[in-house]
This record gives sequence, C-alpha cells and structure tokens, in this order.
Amino acid sequence: MTMEEHMNQDEPLDFGGSSSVTVGVSFRARLEGDTPRGAIQALLRSVGKALSAHFEGRATARLDVESATATVTLRIPEPEGSTKVCDASVTLLADELIEDEELVVVPRIRAEIYRRKDDVDWLARDASADVERLAGEIEDVLLAISP
Repeated sequence: MTMEEHMNQDEPLDFGGSSSVTVGVSFRARLEGDTPRGAIQALLRSVGKALSAHFEGRATARLDVESATATVTLRIPEPEGSTKVCDASVTLLADELIEDEELVVVPRIRAEIYRRKDDVDWLARDASADVERLAGEIEDVLLAISP
C-alpha cells in the first residue's frame, strides 16, 4: 500500500516510536512538616540526579518543577546522515496521602523517538523496541533510587 492509498483511508498512521507507561515503582516520602508539593520536588531532584548520572556524557536531566517532570534527550547519529532523537520524561504523580504523614508518589515514564534530518523531524515507525528499551532503562534507574 502506498502512502497516498493509506492517506485516503480514515485510519491514523501507525507510529511505533512513542510510549507512555506508569511503572511498577512507587516512592514513599515522609512529609515531616513539608507539603506534598515540597516532597515531590525533593523526589524530583533525586530522580534528576539519578537520570543525569545514568546517562552521563550522553544527556543531562532537565527539571520542570511546575509539572514535576524530569526530561532527558539523547541524540544518536545514524549512518545515513539522520539523527535518532530519544526524548524521555519522568513525571511524578501523587497517588495517596497516608495520615498526613507520608505521600505515595508514582512515576509515569513517557518515551518518544523520532529522526531528525535536514532540520525536519520524521516519524520513526521502526522504533518500538528502542522505546521499550529506553523506558525499561529508566524504570531500572527509578528502582535503584526507590526506598
């Protein structure tokens, strides 16, 4: 099927280069006089440090305290002149407040891979395995810092 034939159908294009998962990791943060937002920000700094250490030399985590998100971007040159761009983020979501003393926080990982060539971003339909591997790698980082 050609691209034109596919465009004439009422179906979306398949895109294998994106994934969003809530992983089987949770953090418990003792509030000890802190607000839930303050506890999440402290956890976010820990997540950012762990991601930067894991991807040392390849990417540094950027923190967005407003959305409680740590983001890393990896750029991998490819032989045909394009660059595989791997964007991954970890957003910390409050799950449960236990007796106003402990906050349970669950991370959501979003990973997206696309190709950049000649200043244009291209879909990466063949990136499903790379996305799953990247999300798994980040989950391992989170497991290592989970109390």
